[in-house]
Amino acid sequence: MLSVFSKLHSFLLGQEIIEAERRRAVRVPCRFKASVEGIDAPVNVVNLSGLGMRIEGGGRLRKNVVVTVQGREHAGKSLFARVIWCHSRGNLWLAGLMFMGNEGEKNASWIRSALDKLGAGQNRVKERRTHVRVTAQGISYLVNLSGNRLCEGQLRNIGLGGALFLSEVGVQAGTSVRLQLNTGGRPKLDEAGTVRSCRKDTRSQQFFLGIQFDQVGADPVRKFLKSGR
Repeated sequence: MLSVFSKLHSFLLGQEIIEAERRRAVRVPCRFKASVEGIDAPVNVVNLSGLGMRIEGGGRLRKNVVVTVQGREHAGKSLFARVIWCHSRGNLWLAGLMFMGNEGEKNASWIRSALDKLGAGQNRVKERRTHVRVTAQGISYLVNLSGNRLCEGQLRNIGLGGALFLSEVGVQAGTSVRLQLNTGGRPKLDEAGTVRSCRKDTRSQQFFLGIQFDQVGADPVRKFLKSGR
């Protein structure tokens, strides 16, 4: 199963659900101008992280297209970004972009100075992401309230308030579940929650399950997060 995840790694990083989870953990509200390839007028950046940004502007961008982005109000090199989503709101186009490149390229780009100016340098953002949203390896399970196993899968990441679970079996949104994981060297998990989203990837034929925990910041989850730092 790990080889399958290795082959899908690049594709999974482009999934909207994963981007939404990561952005929720580290985004910094802001408002400044930037230039995006394919849009004539400057756009407004309305939130920013070390992973990507959300923009508002007067032009449409096609999903999965790679564009060049330059911060007009911040020093640093331009950076490539992939369009994750784009939709309209009245006469305004909104889009979510994921930055590309390695850490060295990101550190030399304008996003470093932008985050520093916002009081959220990349090192702090990285630390916050590690604390709030960590990747977990190993087989995990979803069971119903009666203790019956619904599916087996992989825990892709977990935070104080929820987790992202990858399985070959879908579970209907709204289902009450317990997320169980017992990986060697890590604290055991048996956390109650609710399936909030279930989306099927047409390429891998697997399901992405977004789980919201009944209790935010429960002690077992905190211990699990700390063990991954």
